Amino acid sequence: MSPAIPDDPTAVPGAEPASRPRRGVKSFVARAGRMTTAQERAWRELWPRYGIEDPGGVLDLRALFGREAPRTLEIGFGNGESLLALAASRPDEDFLGIEVHRPGVGHLMLRAEALGLANVRIVCRDAVEVLGERLGDATLDAVLLYFPDPWPKKRHHKRRIVQPSFIDLVARKLRPGGRLRLATD
Repeated sequence: MSPAIPDDPTAVPGAEPASRPRRGVKSFVARAGRMTTAQERAWRELWPRYGIEDPGGVLDLRALFGREAPRTLEIGFGNGESLLALAASRPDEDFLGIEVHRPGVGHLMLRAEALGLANVRIVCRDAVEVLGERLGDATLDAVLLYFPDPWPKKRHHKRRIVQPSFIDLVARKLRPGGRLRLATD
């Protein structure tokens, strides 16, 4: 039986929509996009290997990756090219990616399989929720956030992910000496 592919990347599998408190403002727009046949296959066949579906509780990263290693989180990895390059060049480290664009997640899983990567895992949910609810404090060595949506209009500024509360949240998740790498235009 194949795993269910969530229509709403922020939905909790098995939960009733009203059973979970809603976060007021999202910092992203889940872009609709057509998935290729290969990306659909990746969701069916590779999600169990690379994807994290568990709807509740703090993730046990040691159990998830099967080892203790330095860990990097990339938020909004798009098609995953930078995450794949890092994971391939640093096999002694673990990489967790968060992305809501389902075709991009499919692309990353296909490439991870082709490269034989065992040090990549994916969450298809809102990054702020994952950081706040699913990751323990002082569990990450690095957080990468490259070119987040700028939300340039003044009325949209509340949607920007990079805000003081987000930086405080990331700081709690980083181990002492951990780094936030942010690039924006």
